[in-house]
Amino acid sequence: MAEIQQEDRAPNNKTRGGAAPSDTRPLPPLGAHVSTAGALANAERTARRLGAEAIQVFSSNPRRWHMHAYSEDDLAAFGKNLRRRNVQLFVHTSYLINLASPDGVLRERSAAALAGAYSFGRATSATALVTHVGSHRGDGFVAAKTRIVETIRRARDTLEGELPQLLLETSAGGGHSVGASIAELGELVALLGPGIGVCLDTAHLFAAGVPIHTVSGLDRLICSLHKAKLVGKVGLIHFNDSATGLGSKRDRHANLWEGVIGRDGLMLALAHPLFREVPFILEVPGFDGRGPDVRNMRRARLMRRALEAAAPGDPPGAAASRRFPQPPDGPVEP
Repeated sequence: MAEIQQEDRAPNNKTRGGAAPSDTRPLPPLGAHVSTAGALANAERTARRLGAEAIQVFSSNPRRWHMHAYSEDDLAAFGKNLRRRNVQLFVHTSYLINLASPDGVLRERSAAALAGAYSFGRATSATALVTHVGSHRGDGFVAAKTRIVETIRRARDTLEGELPQLLLETSAGGGHSVGASIAELGELVALLGPGIGVCLDTAHLFAAGVPIHTVSGLDRLICSLHKAKLVGKVGLIHFNDSATGLGSKRDRHANLWEGVIGRDGLMLALAHPLFREVPFILEVPGFDGRGPDVRNMRRARLMRRALEAAAPGDPPGAAASRRFPQPPDGPVEP
């Protein structure tokens, strides 16, 4: 552990350099979703152990409507301690939220839960909130988008003062979920105006049918973002391998390098100039089944270091081949 901390400790995001000569901006900050179970301080300790430069936490139990009653002082101290270490904080909302539902009662509960997450994010000075949009239950996006916009506005209208940005997350596309289409997310962001952006999930995009593991597939994604006027609106990337195939519409994350996207496919996203300043946060199952761990974070850092060492004129993937000479189906553990 001491060796990992010595070699891979989180650098200051403002001073980290060494990017490829074609773009001198720092490569993306790397982080992980961490648990607050027991106490908010547990998330801080996990962040230090992983060397995370950004973390994501749930604002409450993700499978219950009840919000945990943290004190304002505890929330403020949590955020302050992270900022002191230059760690960005993102807050994920409850999985129960369905902003698109045709059920009015469920939308009311979703608005209340979203308002609670906004309060958590504001008290901790979080960079942004992340939410799943939900399912239209077969009604279609045209009918659902009005409900989505109204529910988000209802949540925001219950609160006063400045609020964190809200990022709408891409979905894998199963169960009539909204968010598999970049164009649809672009419509929602345009309708909602300032304070709204998007979170791209590599596993969800892949499962939704976007071949981000290839240069041409990633180019298509970037073109979609431009067309939807979402360039500059990407506030976070969930950096996950996928346990299911391209277009499967199944949301199943895999540890880095262990899934179908693979090491070189993940590096394409990490290397893209559009995402240079966007934090990449791991939501992987972990090798012990308890979430993002040291081994996954080490792999993420190795990919970033390979990109930092890229030579001028390197084609996409060349850095990966040079830094990791073993074949994709061979041993990959550093």
